[in-house]
Amino acid sequence: MALLQNVPVLSQGDVTRCPTCGMSVRIVRRNEGQADHYEPIGSFQVDEHLLPVDDITAAKLRGARKGKKTVALVGLSATSCSLAPFSESKEEVEIWCLNEMHHFSWVKRADRWFQIHCSKSWKRETAKRGIKGHYDWLKKNPWNIPIYMQYWNDEIPNVVAYPLKEVCDLVFGNFRRGEEKIKYFTSTFAYYMGIAILEKFERIEIYGFEMSDDVEYVKQKACAEFWVGNAMGRGIEIYTPPNNQLLWSGLYGGHEMGEGWES
Repeated sequence: MALLQNVPVLSQGDVTRCPTCGMSVRIVRRNEGQADHYEPIGSFQVDEHLLPVDDITAAKLRGARKGKKTVALVGLSATSCSLAPFSESKEEVEIWCLNEMHHFSWVKRADRWFQIHCSKSWKRETAKRGIKGHYDWLKKNPWNIPIYMQYWNDEIPNVVAYPLKEVCDLVFGNFRRGEEKIKYFTSTFAYYMGIAILEKFERIEIYGFEMSDDVEYVKQKACAEFWVGNAMGRGIEIYTPPNNQLLWSGLYGGHEMGEGWES
């Protein structure tokens, strides 16, 4: 049975839900007020309107996690970011967050943090989405949790140099492009997955990742789906909220087929 969770839609002006991914979007009107296209509304704009997971879904997920080493990987997509199990204990499920997410009130806790960008990015006074103070937050590390970065940095308490070689040896050891070994990481999601696989997590839950647009995320989505497939091939359970866009498509050729094609 599917675990259903409605994502609230803002009620301000021309705001609705995207018919494809369910994300809150604004209707852009042109040509004398006619609806022209959708524009996404960033997580920072819907922060106060997001709802936590409902009690029934939370109970079902607790049952699914029981006895399994579980991690929740959290991103910033407004469709499901706040549905992550922040109210559960670390013993039940670890929560991993990234970049400037500490700015948002729905991020109640985290057990590890990932800031894989170059120092020029995370030292900016004003980061993406207009967020200030990210560099100071990293230097304080107020939750005293591991912060994964490209390399060890004595400015950042509890910093962890990302074990890139170990992850690549494990995941890409049998792949060559000619004589070249590859490193296939197009987003922080891939770095999340590398650690989860390396540390033999048995269940991975994915929240706040859609990668559904055709500009920045088109390359990131292919890579994310590679990592999900790699984890599944190792017997790792994967959970995404309903309507998540990873590993989603229409069923190719599946219109007039036989038994099993419609369910």
